[in-house]
This record gives sequence, structure tokens and C-alpha cells, in this order.
Amino acid sequence: MADFSGLFRSTEEQATPLQANVKGLIPQWLNGDFVRLGPGKFDLSKIKVKHWFDGLAVVYKFQIVDGKVSFQKRFLKSDAFNKASEHGQIVYTEFGTKALPVPGKNILAKFIESLNPELTDNTHLNLFKLEDSLFVASETHFLRRVDVRNLETLDKIDLLESTGVHLSSSHFTTDRKGDSYTIGTSLPVGKYHVIKVPKCETGMAEDALKKMSVIATISPGWGESICFYHSFGMSENYIVLIEQPFIYNMLKLLSVHVKKRCLRECLNWCPERTNRFFVIHKGTGDVIPVNFRSREPFFLLHHINCYEEDNQLVVDIVKHKEVEVLDNLYLENLRKSEFDIKNPAVGCRFVLPLPQKNQVFPMDVNLINISKTATAMKEKDTILLSPELLSEPGYELPVINREDSGIKYRFYYSTGMFDPGQFRNSLVKVDTRTGCVDTWKESESIFPGEPQFVQSPNPLAEDDGILLSCVTDLRANMQDFLLILDARTMTEIARAEVDCHVPNVIHGLFIPKI
Repeated sequence: MADFSGLFRSTEEQATPLQANVKGLIPQWLNGDFVRLGPGKFDLSKIKVKHWFDGLAVVYKFQIVDGKVSFQKRFLKSDAFNKASEHGQIVYTEFGTKALPVPGKNILAKFIESLNPELTDNTHLNLFKLEDSLFVASETHFLRRVDVRNLETLDKIDLLESTGVHLSSSHFTTDRKGDSYTIGTSLPVGKYHVIKVPKCETGMAEDALKKMSVIATISPGWGESICFYHSFGMSENYIVLIEQPFIYNMLKLLSVHVKKRCLRECLNWCPERTNRFFVIHKGTGDVIPVNFRSREPFFLLHHINCYEEDNQLVVDIVKHKEVEVLDNLYLENLRKSEFDIKNPAVGCRFVLPLPQKNQVFPMDVNLINISKTATAMKEKDTILLSPELLSEPGYELPVINREDSGIKYRFYYSTGMFDPGQFRNSLVKVDTRTGCVDTWKESESIFPGEPQFVQSPNPLAEDDGILLSCVTDLRANMQDFLLILDARTMTEIARAEVDCHVPNVIHGLFIPKI
């Protein structure tokens, strides 16, 4: 198995745009910025961070203009980055790395800080466009605005001030009406909140954020024990929050700074519990009063898509059997090319029956009829769900044609990255209708990142478009590149090579030039 340790080296800035060497022919209509975000700096002067998710954020872009491509890369100048650079160590608590005290502070200052610690603004997990602005996010209550023109870091937005949440999903999802949503959690009395940012007539993010509001508040299914979540599902009319048995110990979480813990030490995997599906109506904020639960526990990071059909709600996700994926992302292991996953992630489909007015579901019969193998059966006061598997396992970071977000769709795309399974080093296309899987793979030393689908101007089919993926080539004297595939055939159209490190990050977004 090829060495992949080079995927986890610290990167460096490329503030001046660097021209790429284009091989092949880029479609004339493909113009815009492919922006990517993720952990990029792991080695500080005094310490190395412990977990991949602890790396300080880097944001980069491939800009495509009239068949030419340039590359630019900058560190996100967050408070976390600036203080870490100044002191040579992590100052804010991260997922797997404990915060260290800032040298020179007196005992009183340290004590006051421990009573009211500030969460990290190392917003390195996802990025999204809201009205006229680009934002980056993590799982805390901070967002950062980034200037897409030059990747400079702009102002910090605090969701705690506007919505009262301390933790939030790093995924903001925009529906077909232009309204955006996310999920947040308030402390110390744990509650989940659905947050809405309505589409703004001015087209300005500043005005849209002023109208941000909580439209639903949900009590956890386990008393005040809140769960970890990274994303959520959204159909045309519903938000889906899957409460999973990866649970914060509230006492540990609230004392994380005093006891010098990292966030991972505050989380417990509880496989004796199963996942609950909360379904919230987007228009009213009402939670459907049905106890939907999975038959078996599972862990998830990413939803694929959600849609409604025949009074049933389809929820497609990438499912992990448990949390081993997170515990395999410590740098000590990754830098030795160790990624020991016993149960690779797999795409699967849950289907939930949507109750009609005064409807009483019968017992012990399958309540759904639009899936090959998924089931939903009422037992006592609970509807127990079993999924349909959509393919063989071994991939993550799923994306779809954004034009089909929230509605019935057919295809999704993902990457095998460094997973030891059959899709390692591959980009993957899954046909949810037939179960067929197509892949692109070039070498065991080439690692494509999360793909992005860009629809053709006059599409004839759902998959009529381009797949973009940033590829890290670990072979000696070889260049990293932007890969451009025909999404219909999964064949290469062009690539843009750069004499610069293109880091292995997490999520991306294509912003078309209008």
C-alpha cells in the first residue's frame, strides 16, 4: 500500500496567483473560482497539533478564466491562527489538542480566562456562500468572512450573539427559495436549534445576517445530553437532524478549559443507544411528533440528499458503523500512513413515513414502498428504521448536482481518498437507481479530494456537467493539479498542474463567474 503520509504535511502560503499549466481543453463555459478549505498548518514552533481537525485553516482557490487557470493559497488569519503563530502553540481548545496557557499571563488572568473561555475561531471545516459573501465555518459559534478575490480574512461573526448557540453545524444549506439553514446547540442546558437566514432582497450578507432567527428548538432525546453533529438533511419542506449516540459529557465540556481537556475527551460513543431522526417543518418550525429511530446505532458526518416522495421522506447519508474514523485521524498515525478502518463508510438510504392528519400507523408492517430494501416498522410507540445500502463501502465527502438539492435525484459523487478499501485513490460516482458505480483512478500515489459538480449551461440530464477535484500527487518531482472530469463518463477532460503544494483539505465550493 502506497505511502500517504505526505498528505499531512504543513503547507505554506502562495499569496501571489500562480499560473497553472493546462493540459487538455477546458470547456469555454467553465469560468469561476473553485475555493477549498481545511486544516493546513500542523507544525508550530513549540508543538505539533495532534489531530487532523486541529490544523490551522488554509483557504485556496483555482481560478478558471477563458481556459486559463491560476492558483492562490492563504492561511485564514483567525484569532486562533494569530495567537498560535505568536506563541508557537495552540491557545484555544481544538478537537484533539488541548489549549496551552499563554506565556506571561499572571495567575488571576489565567483564572478569569478559565471561568469564561472563548471557543476557537479556527473555522476550517466548511465554506458557504451567503448572498454576496463567502464564509468559512467550524463547529463553534464563530464564522469568518473571506474575500474571494484575494482570499484575505475579513470580519468575524458570532452566532452566539444573534442566536444564542454555542456550537453549530459547519454546514449552512440553501434551499431552492434562497433561504439558508443550519443547526446549533445552546449550553449549558442542552437544546438543539434550527436557524434560518432568509433570502435578502438587497443581496447583501450583512442585511441577511441581521434577519437570522431560530425557527425551532428541540430537546435532546437523552435528557440534557447533546450529541455531536457535523451536517443535517434538508428537503423542500423539512429539516432532518439525526441525533447520534456520540454524546458530549456536559460536565467535561463545561470544564474543558479548567481541566485542560480537548473536545474529543468530552465525547462518548454509546452504542447501546440508537439514532433518533428529528423531522422539523421548515415553514412552521413544528417537530413531527413521531419517534423515528434506527434499529442499529451508527455514526455519520455527511448527508447526501433528502427529498419527499409519496408522503415519505428519503434521507440519504454516508454511514459509519461507529466513530473509528475520527480516532484514526490523529497525525501521529497519519504521518506513518496508518489508517486502520475496519468498517468503511457506505452510502445508504433511510425512508421515513410522513404522517398525514389524524393518521395512525399500523403495527409490525413495512410503512414504506419506495425503496428496494429499506424498512420502517412501528413497534410500540417507535418507528424503527433500517436502511437500503446504495453501493459497496469505502468513500466519504459526498456531493450532488446542487440543482437537485432537496428533490428527487439519481447520482452522487465522492472520494475514496486514503481509505484502505476498493475506492482508495478514486473519485466515485454512484447511481442510486441502478446501484452502478463508476470511478476515476490514475495511481496509488495520487489522491483526489472532495469533488464538486458544476452543471452544464443547457443540461440534457442530471449528470450533464463537470466534476472538479483538487489532486495531490505524492510521487517525486510530480505536480499537484486541478482535475476536470466529464461527470457523465468519469473521464478526464483536462487538468491544470501547479508548481506548488495543493493541500489535502476537506470541503470546497465552486463560485461561477457571472
